Amino acid sequence: MPIEFDLTLFLKETQLQHGLRAEDYSRYHEYLSNRLATLRKQLHFSNEKKKFLHKEVTKANATDERHLMLLALYSERCWAAAEAQLEKVQQAKIAKDSTKDDGGIPPTYQYRKRLNKAVKWCEKLTLIAQAVGSTRLQQECQAYEAESRGRCAVSHGLLEEAKQCFLKAREQYFNLLKQCSDSQRSVLIMKTNELDDRVVYCMQHLGENLSSYNPPRPELGGLDDGESGESTQSTLSWNGRQLVLTNIKVKEALREARHVPVTSTKEKLLETSGVISVGQMNKVLDLMDRRTSFLNDALAHTRQDLRNAPEGSAQKTEFQLIVHYLLFQIAEETFGRNIFLAEVYGRRFAATDSSLQSSSSSSKKGKRSDISPALYASPLEVVRLYQAASESVGELELLPGVSGRADVEEMESICRAGRLLYLGESWRVLGDLDTSAKCYSAALHLVKDATSPQGKSIHSQVEHLLFRQIASAEISKKTELKPVPAYLIDATTEVGVPVGVVPFPPDFQSVPQKPVFVDIASTYVEYPTTATASRPTTTSDRQTHAAKSSGEEKDAKKEKSWGLKWGW
Repeated sequence: MPIEFDLTLFLKETQLQHGLRAEDYSRYHEYLSNRLATLRKQLHFSNEKKKFLHKEVTKANATDERHLMLLALYSERCWAAAEAQLEKVQQAKIAKDSTKDDGGIPPTYQYRKRLNKAVKWCEKLTLIAQAVGSTRLQQECQAYEAESRGRCAVSHGLLEEAKQCFLKAREQYFNLLKQCSDSQRSVLIMKTNELDDRVVYCMQHLGENLSSYNPPRPELGGLDDGESGESTQSTLSWNGRQLVLTNIKVKEALREARHVPVTSTKEKLLETSGVISVGQMNKVLDLMDRRTSFLNDALAHTRQDLRNAPEGSAQKTEFQLIVHYLLFQIAEETFGRNIFLAEVYGRRFAATDSSLQSSSSSSKKGKRSDISPALYASPLEVVRLYQAASESVGELELLPGVSGRADVEEMESICRAGRLLYLGESWRVLGDLDTSAKCYSAALHLVKDATSPQGKSIHSQVEHLLFRQIASAEISKKTELKPVPAYLIDATTEVGVPVGVVPFPPDFQSVPQKPVFVDIASTYVEYPTTATASRPTTTSDRQTHAAKSSGEEKDAKKEKSWGLKWGW
């Protein structure tokens, strides 16, 4: 049974997971060395300590897909070593210092030997795959060998041969697209795009007409419509001209910038009404900054190509136009960022205004506010954000062929209308309703013919504020004309002084309630008994009662002493 495995997907996953996403060829080379040692041990190709036997993959012993993986990874390791050596040589040329590494700098031609060795491993892989592999695997190995030969030819300066190798590899990958799964389709499309870039690079250095290269494009049934148009785009439209992208890094940066979901995330967030939280705002700003970063990378690579292009050539003019296009995109992203921040702070100001009004009124005192005091915003902050957006529009108008365009003029009118709108809000807060009405009217005049979502939003806001101000003015006029009831009118406008008011004593004014100390012993009261019930109450009665009681006591003593008891 022939061996079947996805070689292209296996190599692409290995590259992206182990260093090549960041173009770290040294890390990739180190990983491949460890992986090859593991595979050799698993396939029993490792030698004993004191005995060396040359073991290699042949048509006879290639019974597992790991044997073909071993050969492919040998080729990948040689290519990674060549790229790492080339980077080392280029860094030494840039530095031009006496500070060298411990191993020294390899000769400039050394990396070509590693690429030659990579081609040898690819030839062996193709030879064994034709004997033991499936038809699809044979096509993948042939395409991989052609790509490796093209890279080697570029290193030797054989650009015509390299171009033919890249075209052959692209044709093989394009044919594989007709019989592939959904997981394989995206990888094969990526490979065809990479080979298109390499072919254009060779044509550019050969001085050929780049517009003559029109290869067949794959049918992207498995991808979304948005991704299909973006992933294969290699031309730009700027001021009525079609510009061909030849730099691979510029194309990759623009692809990444288009894939950042800024628009969908921002629209989903702005659909909600009310204050936007700090976390949601930072999420959108992070996506915007990421897209701007990719555009700046593309601009840096294009400027490098512009510096290296010969003077007075058509190629230099084309690079200059691409620079203008990228500057326009960056300024437009900055404008969108400032407009988004103005929308966020405008909502915060509206919530701040309503919160302060509700807190001042006693009827809504217990109602919870829609915004925390930490997020309070001033209308002047929104004015400054619209001013920053207007500066971005000014940068756009500096580019040739941009000033006077309808979209740029509308962007400028949006900035001016936003400034006037929130200047009117600041005057309204200060109480100058006439000045605020003038600002509202001027803003409404600027965006009366707006077609963009930002212009329509400002138009509806200004109309709402004008109607509310007119309604409040009419209500205030009616309240002034309405007669006030007599019982609500003061008898006099002068402050009266009360007469005949008895003031409190000073002690009561200073101490409203004095403490009372009670002596419990002095206030003790006996309960009435038979002996105490007949007790005299007046002073004379007390004296008479005391005399009688003393006489009775004396008679009792006498009777007790004589022991006599008289009968009467």
